[in-house]
Amino acid sequence: MSEQLVAEEERPSGEPAGPQAPPRSADVLRALGMDALVEILENTGYGVCVTGENHTWTYLNPAGERIIGATFEELYGRDYLLSFAEHERAALLALEGKQREGDAGFYVNTVQRPDGTELQMTWSGTGVEVDGVELAPAIFHETTSVRRAQREASELGAGAARLAEGGSAGEVLTALVREAVEVTRACGASLLVQGPDGPLRVLASHGLPETFGTAVATSPARLADLPAGTLLTRGRGGFLSDDRERLLAHPPTRPWAESLDGVDWLGATKLPVHGADGEVAGCLVVLLPSRITSPDEAELLLWESLAEQAGSALRADQVRNEISRASTLMERERIARDLHDSVNHALFGLQARAQVVRRALERDDPHLAREAAHDLEDLARQATTEMRALLDELRPQVAAGDLRQQLAVLADVVRHRDGLAVRMSLPGEVLPAFDDATTEHLCRIVGESLHNTVKHAGATAATVTGAVDHRHLTLTVSDDGRGFDTGVGGHVGHGRRTMRERARLCGGDLTVVSRPGQGTTVTVTVPLPA
Repeated sequence: MSEQLVAEEERPSGEPAGPQAPPRSADVLRALGMDALVEILENTGYGVCVTGENHTWTYLNPAGERIIGATFEELYGRDYLLSFAEHERAALLALEGKQREGDAGFYVNTVQRPDGTELQMTWSGTGVEVDGVELAPAIFHETTSVRRAQREASELGAGAARLAEGGSAGEVLTALVREAVEVTRACGASLLVQGPDGPLRVLASHGLPETFGTAVATSPARLADLPAGTLLTRGRGGFLSDDRERLLAHPPTRPWAESLDGVDWLGATKLPVHGADGEVAGCLVVLLPSRITSPDEAELLLWESLAEQAGSALRADQVRNEISRASTLMERERIARDLHDSVNHALFGLQARAQVVRRALERDDPHLAREAAHDLEDLARQATTEMRALLDELRPQVAAGDLRQQLAVLADVVRHRDGLAVRMSLPGEVLPAFDDATTEHLCRIVGESLHNTVKHAGATAATVTGAVDHRHLTLTVSDDGRGFDTGVGGHVGHGRRTMRERARLCGGDLTVVSRPGQGTTVTVTVPLPA
């Protein structure tokens, strides 16, 4: 009869049992006996070993034998360091000292098995002294597949980003979210972001109905309102097997779950996505079919990698937007300076000629008055032309359409407005269909180059050429003007900086080649649309 039953029999009838202190875990092991402890060590799925003096194997359980690739009898008395990659042995020796000091961290090392194969294992150990003998027990398990999954996750995430290389941030994010579903057991995924002062919104999704995006857009829910949202705001993610039930139970997110009635799911993994300031900007949500109780480690690693890639895409897009705003501001400042210079020059000239007309009339000199009046007309005409040119730059130059057509219109405007002979030399085939933003940037670069030719180069002609290879479009604007020394810092004006920023926003680059007396050539190269 057990002690508990004996105690119950000895207790007077009707007397309530008093609280009993739980036993110490060490006492439980002692009560179980050494044989039970040996059975536990011998049958656990984790490798367990003990090494002794001179780094020798002192104990190794069957699970450990399978990982090391040799029996304990074969290893007994041998230096355990010989079972690990040679370049890791010094580090293992150094860790022994840390373990004596109480370090219980987890480490990853490479096992070199007798058959020539290699495995990766994660382990943790400590140092103890038994009867004056120093021993080092450790527990370990194989993580080769996990490490491989980490590498594959990183490669898959990078591959998804490369699929959308050269595309917009939306295209990159859509590729990443699609990857989260198509190479795993997930049934749907969505990338949610939260503005500084607003609720969540869907940036990309795959495998989910459009009604989900509508439900999110019309909901006041923020990141903290999601199941385990507090952890997300702190940068921690994870899997909830009852995520659907939690969404239904919370009024702000109930419409989300209702919009997914046609999707067979119960649990979801949510992982934080970090924005440009390092703060959590949103999350990647991945839904699992109801038959799957939890994701495996490889799937989690992949989704973590994709969430990091999504954060990188968001941060890059924010930087591009900031550059675009700065570029626009620089361009406005440049136009403002040109406008100021043109107006000042025109007003000064008009004032001077008006004074001549006044003096001519006072002297009764009609010939001088007529000459001054003609000069007034010329100056007014010139000022009007310059003002129109600047106003043309302020107006949107590009509407959606073919790049060839937009460049042709631009060249025609310069010919008629500025009198510069502009020759077009573009490929015979249809130019690639870029998005509106890229088309505008390219036309602005060509327009700025022609503007500089008219204003500074003293050129009689300019040529716009284009070339397309398998991966890039190259546009070149060259003139027969006076040229300049590109090594002189004063020539690096706002216009050239703005053109370079525009090229960078398109994922390309821009070069300017010029020499005094030999004209100027501006070349922009951008990747073709995916």
